[in-house]
Amino acid sequence: MIAPHAPLAWVIIAVAGAVVGRLVTALVAPLVAVDGTGRPVPMVAGFGRGFQVAAVLAALALWWWEVVARAQLPSGDTSAVGDASLVARYVTHLLLFALLAAASWVDLRHRVIPDVITMPGVLAGLACVTVAPGTLLPIVVEVPRSFASPLLEPDVLGLFGGLRSALPAWLESQPAWTGLAAALVVFSGWWWGCTAAFFEPPAAADDLVAWLREPRNLALVAGLLGITAAWWFGGAGWRGLLTGLAGLVVAAGMIWLTRAGASRALGREAMGLGDVTLMAMVGSWLGWQACVLACFVAVFVGLAHGVLQVIRHRESELPFGPSLCLGAAVVVLAWRPLWARAAASFERPLEMAAVIVAVIGLTAVSLMVWRRLRPSLG
Repeated sequence: MIAPHAPLAWVIIAVAGAVVGRLVTALVAPLVAVDGTGRPVPMVAGFGRGFQVAAVLAALALWWWEVVARAQLPSGDTSAVGDASLVARYVTHLLLFALLAAASWVDLRHRVIPDVITMPGVLAGLACVTVAPGTLLPIVVEVPRSFASPLLEPDVLGLFGGLRSALPAWLESQPAWTGLAAALVVFSGWWWGCTAAFFEPPAAADDLVAWLREPRNLALVAGLLGITAAWWFGGAGWRGLLTGLAGLVVAAGMIWLTRAGASRALGREAMGLGDVTLMAMVGSWLGWQACVLACFVAVFVGLAHGVLQVIRHRESELPFGPSLCLGAAVVVLAWRPLWARAAASFERPLEMAAVIVAVIGLTAVSLMVWRRLRPSLG
């Protein structure tokens, strides 16, 4: 394996960053076209070239941070430098950041986050945590020993603490099929509530071939089959998939509750459904605990953005998607100190519930304050 600090490794990462930047601009450019022809306006095209340069720099910086400096690993993790899991985690985070950048770009321009970004993002996230569960966020767990103090062992954050840790007794006592049923319900619920058809429905409703040509329907079939296969094989892959699905439902649920509460208080829509689908995507990559932290960070990012807009006195619309994206990126990059301070809260159910309620409340209040300030900005 090439050493992380070797010149060849940096060249490979620079090329990877250029490819990712090119793919993102190719995906986003038609989505931000203003004339309906699919061609980006000159400003967008110029920004796209700058974005590709930024993507190369970001890929190099992320490589140094996660693989060379190992700054993401928590204290007590004795993983060797150059471990394949570090490289695999870096690749997943680079892909996730590319999706977040694409979503932010479109949301800033058109105040919408399209399914063409979030739906493949969810499928890719669930696939990654199933095939390579070691790419989840790293933690250390205490292994009790009768003859000495507890031993700290490296692990990744799963559904309940460490991915390899024993499940709660109440969950272990459930029939094996209940996990599969819950997973299928969660995925089907996301498909039904957070995705829309890409094309017009076929003329013949019973035309199976035409039905399967719809990407949304293919995603449903592939997802249900993939979940069933993961359950059949079990092991770490199945636990990783459950972690991603839990992240999907918790993250989407938090934003949906925030949206519903703020919209009811204001008497009009406070935020779009795209923010719900966005956080469902983030949750499928990172798990539910990281998404709670990301939403908490996003509140303050959004408030800072709103204050800046008030000072500049320009736009009266404040998209919340970029704040959520930046909150997720902050959690990934600053995972070591954030989890060191937040881990204890997630081990106490009542305190954890209070944190989630506080995040939802703070987000709703911040949206309400901004919406009431909007008339003064017109």
